[in-house]
Amino acid sequence: MTCNLEFSFDLDRLLKEISNCNRVLVYGGMDTGKTTLVKTLFERLRGKVLDGDLGQPEIGPPGLISLGTYDHGMEDAYFVGDFTPRGNLVQVMTGISRLLPDKPTSCLIDTDGWIEGDAARVYKGELISLVKPDKLLLLEEENELENFATFLPEKRVISLDASHSGSKSRGERAANRQKKLKRYFYRLERLQRDWEEIRVGGTGLGRGKRIPAKQLKSNYSDKVLAAWQIGEKLTLLSERRIDKDSSHKDSAKTNKTVYPVKNLKYRLIGCYHDLIFQGMGIITEIDSRGLEVLVPGNEFNMIKLGKKRVKPSGRTLPN
Repeated sequence: MTCNLEFSFDLDRLLKEISNCNRVLVYGGMDTGKTTLVKTLFERLRGKVLDGDLGQPEIGPPGLISLGTYDHGMEDAYFVGDFTPRGNLVQVMTGISRLLPDKPTSCLIDTDGWIEGDAARVYKGELISLVKPDKLLLLEEENELENFATFLPEKRVISLDASHSGSKSRGERAANRQKKLKRYFYRLERLQRDWEEIRVGGTGLGRGKRIPAKQLKSNYSDKVLAAWQIGEKLTLLSERRIDKDSSHKDSAKTNKTVYPVKNLKYRLIGCYHDLIFQGMGIITEIDSRGLEVLVPGNEFNMIKLGKKRVKPSGRTLPN
């Protein structure tokens, strides 16, 4: 990897200022050159890169917070299953916290371009508190990031003139994301898992007593492929959507959660073995017997559901 680029600031001076830093956090809006800068700094400083951009990452595939290098790729990751931090702040913060190297080593932390609005300002402010960077690099066009400078002593903040070749359209970003996802899924293998063999974290799917569909209320039993009950909690896997009106005659004590097949098929999943992350995959088929999944390997006994639905071609589907 070689980056022969000219910046509107003194790169050599910047390198001297951060050469002894363990954690360097980089902020900037969309298309301000954050990743280009991080790549250039990595080429000179080496160490690790923590990629916190879910939608346009360079280390791992979209949907993950990833740790690694530009030379050798992803070494570890944290599953989020979405392409934006919006609505996923707990997962993103947890992932970055978990992946920060414990040992003193140079770590460049790249971030997404979400900087506008109260939620973004709170998120990026809390991220500074979490990471505790030795240096915070602010790639700015017109001092739009000056509020973040107040979180640290002045000597630990470096403001830089943003330089970039132009903005990418929404379509260009989507095409780039699709390409990366397709390349990642191409290496995976298709496996079958019965409901008895797999746990779907945070759900009642496959857990508890199996309830035959004929024992359910007749006004919606024809839509149910499988059902499980734990105490007063009923989990339904349905062929079609079950409207609330269809089940209003059930006991008020029964707490129902319905998972339509359409909403689960092609859902991004995180694969785990005894809570250790093994990689990201997708659900390709789902029925009363179990799941067919496209996954990085056979060593997993639990999956977590992401928010996005993605085909093996990398194309994102509407939820």
